[in-house]
Amino acid sequence: MKNNNSTKQPRRPRHLLALSTLALLMSGCAIQPNVSDRVNIIEQGTVEQAPLVTPSKSGSVLREGLACMDRMLAAENTPTTLIAVKSIPDPSGLFSTGTKEMLITALSRMSRTSQAFRVVDYEVDALRQDTVQTLTSLLLNNNQMELRKPQIYISGAISFGDKTVVSKRQSLGISTAATDTGYSWDVLGSAVGLDLHLGDMNTRTLYSGIESANELIVATGGKAVEIGAKATGLPKHIYRVGVQYEVAADNNQGAGAAIRLLVDLAAIELVGKWAKVPYWDCIDYEQNHPEFLRQMRAWFDEASVAERWTLAQRVLQTHGIWNGTVDGADSPAFRKAVTQYQASQDLTPVGVVNFETYTRLMRSFVGMSAEGKLRKPEYADDKLVARPSGLPANEPDPRSIGLSMVGRKDRDLKVGESIVVRVVPPRTGYLYCYYQDAGGSISQIYPNPMQPSATVQGRTSVLIPDISKPNSFLIETARGGTENMFCAMTAQPLKGQVPAALTSANLEPIKSVTSLAQVQGAFEQAGVGVMSTSLDWNVQAPEPTPAAGRARNANPNRPAK
Repeated sequence: MKNNNSTKQPRRPRHLLALSTLALLMSGCAIQPNVSDRVNIIEQGTVEQAPLVTPSKSGSVLREGLACMDRMLAAENTPTTLIAVKSIPDPSGLFSTGTKEMLITALSRMSRTSQAFRVVDYEVDALRQDTVQTLTSLLLNNNQMELRKPQIYISGAISFGDKTVVSKRQSLGISTAATDTGYSWDVLGSAVGLDLHLGDMNTRTLYSGIESANELIVATGGKAVEIGAKATGLPKHIYRVGVQYEVAADNNQGAGAAIRLLVDLAAIELVGKWAKVPYWDCIDYEQNHPEFLRQMRAWFDEASVAERWTLAQRVLQTHGIWNGTVDGADSPAFRKAVTQYQASQDLTPVGVVNFETYTRLMRSFVGMSAEGKLRKPEYADDKLVARPSGLPANEPDPRSIGLSMVGRKDRDLKVGESIVVRVVPPRTGYLYCYYQDAGGSISQIYPNPMQPSATVQGRTSVLIPDISKPNSFLIETARGGTENMFCAMTAQPLKGQVPAALTSANLEPIKSVTSLAQVQGAFEQAGVGVMSTSLDWNVQAPEPTPAAGRARNANPNRPAK
């Protein structure tokens, strides 16, 4: 007998079962890739492992401040100082950063033009027996290596790291029988402090008043929206259907960038106080405004590719790097000009106007308005107008070569004095320098047998002669009169385009040349985009001497030229 009161299970419609079976069979086939699919997936791995963006130079907003300090130290003729950097520990354990290496980079960037610092790289680490440390120990024990004692040193630490010193959260949710909606956001702030000191190596004492103690807040935050819905009022034999949607955005300010900013600021402070120069002029940059990079990013995203290239052509035209048409068009010649500019500015030379390059191009033309907001570049007669304030007084002219004498501000010398000249090329290229002594003889002094390469890096000084090398040469005054130096930069090497005597680089007088004007004329006739400058000085002698000044080898074992 049948029990009419028994409960029956609902039966699914047959067409739903058929569709489910068909979907299962299709999915089973889909998860069985053939051989070609497997090969394509594996080969694609070599592409997918590559980064999605090009690399960029690491640096804080005070990167230009370091360059400003470099030029300031060069103007003060600060002598080269040997400096050591101790390990910079982090007792809090919150920030895993190479703080010591960041500090060495900052000192290096403050020495490109001035040659103010040389870091003595010697630190014994029993747990890290690397190649340099092992070889150093062997050479020192065999008296085959001599370490120069640093004159000063930097010590310090990440003094504190307080996690979540500031916290704020908000959330809102609405729920009904059919929907669920929620919104939430939060902001967390952690504090980090850096203390650095400068000490004297001879006495292992720290200088009073030469210290830096700064702190910064590193923020993290995010916001999210959640929306959910479900079907109601359906028959019992129909399964319920639900939909959920979530949108979230998180922002985490990197601890590495915060530490580098503190390190750059501390390096400027320590060096400025030690050298007694107005270092604050190099910190008061409008580009240090917290919204500078964010505003630059917004303008960069708003501009089309053609607009970015047009801006780059206008700026490079003011720098004397681009002499072509300002039309925003792509061309091999302009890509080469962009690469040359990027190399001279210590940017990644990728040949395209990426965000890093765009920010550097805008640096001299974007300033603050009266309302405290960044204003876009202005034009006058279809040319960019440099911002009236904000740049330090020692900002170099991008269209001229810096040429000065090291160790002195006057140009009056005596017989027997040695001459060292600092050359600062405004951009990457090829450098050629010639010296005319008081007797009228002309010699090529750069390149030379001890500095054979004509290639130079933009905004990085070249010392002629390079007194840091043991086997260098000397330029000495030998008789009274006027002496001159002429330097020229070209976009391509000169060998084969000018008389061979002008590129022989052997420190011997050039017999076929009687004046520096003749050298300059040969360069201009070659048509290789010459940028030149000259420097002259007077040699005072109580009585004439028979020999004229000449460049000679400093090594007594090497025959003089």
